[in-house]
Amino acid sequence: MKRFYITLFAVIFSTLFANAQFVQDVVNAIRQDSLERKVAELSGETSSLINGTLATITTRIQSNNDLAAEYIKDHFEALSNISINDQSFNAGAGIGRNIIATQTGTVTPNNIYLICAHYDSVAEFCADDNATGTSAVLEIARILSQYETENTIVYALWDQEENGLRGSNFYAEQASANGDNIVAVVNMDMMGYQNQTANDNNFDIDLNNTVESGAIKDDLLALQPTYAPNLNPIVVQPGTPASDHKPFWDEGYGAVLVGESWITNDQTPFYHMATDRLATLDIPYYYEMVKLVAAYTATKADIVRVLSNDKFNRNTFRVFPNPVVSELYIVSNLSETLELEFYNIEGKLVKKMNLNSDRSKLDVSSFSSGVYFVNIKSNLGDSTYKFVKQ
Repeated sequence: MKRFYITLFAVIFSTLFANAQFVQDVVNAIRQDSLERKVAELSGETSSLINGTLATITTRIQSNNDLAAEYIKDHFEALSNISINDQSFNAGAGIGRNIIATQTGTVTPNNIYLICAHYDSVAEFCADDNATGTSAVLEIARILSQYETENTIVYALWDQEENGLRGSNFYAEQASANGDNIVAVVNMDMMGYQNQTANDNNFDIDLNNTVESGAIKDDLLALQPTYAPNLNPIVVQPGTPASDHKPFWDEGYGAVLVGESWITNDQTPFYHMATDRLATLDIPYYYEMVKLVAAYTATKADIVRVLSNDKFNRNTFRVFPNPVVSELYIVSNLSETLELEFYNIEGKLVKKMNLNSDRSKLDVSSFSSGVYFVNIKSNLGDSTYKFVKQ
């Protein structure tokens, strides 16, 4: 019995270590130049291809922000492993458009983690408010959509925040009526400015007094020293209700706001002005903020494996059992010889072999206990699976 518990502990520890490596990989893939380019394009500083045509987003004011919505859709449509909902609503200030991408979990799809921002504005440019949050959602989706996750991730970009949180309120009310199990919401709003003279890297985490919101805050605080060590978090409780997390509070969901530090009066002085430009932002500070939310989302989504090629689907290969003691089965619907490479948690190649279509059982009894990755190469491309050897 003692040996069983030791083995079980080793398996759990190895699995957690592997998940931490996936999270680090996600964070490492967040690109500062990609974030800066998206902010420039969304705020109209530079042009971009939208629906195949070079165009400039001259405004994101709600009455004329369809070009921004199409830009967001273009970015989501370039990704695999997600479904897109162009959600129209009429909330008293004209027809609005929420652009929502869903990455459905393969193990517990009803557990939903939602990251969001609003893309509408009250003036031209408005780089900080809220091209920064919008770009952060798009960048995190760009990376995480390359992975299979146990839980569902929703990447939501709201319209009509500036007209009374109407886009997020519409979605939250529908989710509540449908009984959606939204475990956590992280809202990003104005996350790119800090007083560069002070250079204190303060940022706020705003939450209400519920246990659910407190748990999100605790997770962010636990992850920050590892994945965004240059930041200085400030917990604001009770936090401001003046952004898109509030409708989720109203419906009983756990939610927090992550943004620059209003509580220390270190918000942009160009709030709601056309002088809110890219040049006024502290991009390295903003980059750290996005890495923190990416780490949180990757951690809570619980990554299963890398999706290496769009041509693969989850039914191409089956790798089981997991955990495995001695015999690992790799079942394929491809009638070809597969090349297998086994790597340990340190990334060291430990075994390389070919697998014929008439064979599926592999002897891994000689492998030490721990986490491994098997890279399967076929004519369609590569696919990588994680498994635990007991």
